[in-house]
Amino acid sequence: MTGRVQYTDHELFRLIAGGDEAAFAEIFRRYDRRIYPFVLKMIKTATQAEEITHEIFIKVWRHRDRLTEIDQPEAYIFTIAARHTLDQIKKRLNESRMLQRLSAVAPPAHNDTEELVLLKDKEALVQQAVDQLPPQQKMVYMLSRQQGLSYDEIARQMGISANTVRNHLVKALQTMRGWLDQQDQLPAILLACTYIWIHSGKN
Repeated sequence: MTGRVQYTDHELFRLIAGGDEAAFAEIFRRYDRRIYPFVLKMIKTATQAEEITHEIFIKVWRHRDRLTEIDQPEAYIFTIAARHTLDQIKKRLNESRMLQRLSAVAPPAHNDTEELVLLKDKEALVQQAVDQLPPQQKMVYMLSRQQGLSYDEIARQMGISANTVRNHLVKALQTMRGWLDQQDQLPAILLACTYIWIHSGKN
């Protein structure tokens, strides 16, 4: 990660266009804490704002082939943020209106909504990826991701160095990336970005 810190946003965009995940993670690190409050002002709900923030960076990654043409990276990211957030607000309003119409003519639905089923499917897929990990990598990942512990806290709990914790986590994410790629999922760089989000400022 440190190898990308000295790059300008333009340089990072060119690297991302070539598929450089470390450059993508650096852009995420630079902008996630600026995009999140921007989205939160529009969406008003913290959990939805965090979800939308991640979706914004997913869009940047998915359309990375366009990045070499971007003159103003910051404006580009905030434009995507504004458009995507507005789209999500409209989508939620439309869904709310549709549910109101359905509730007026349909009997109560089963508690297991389609959204909940899809969420559980995603969680199950990630859990399957976690289950592929060697024991120490799995423990480090679970302590970090599920319990939110810092490197130092995990190191003390496991009796290893913080640097070893970092190495285990990097290897765990690489293993999970490979497994998820085989399942035709999005690149596991998003797992790394989730990790950055949780631990920014802790280490």
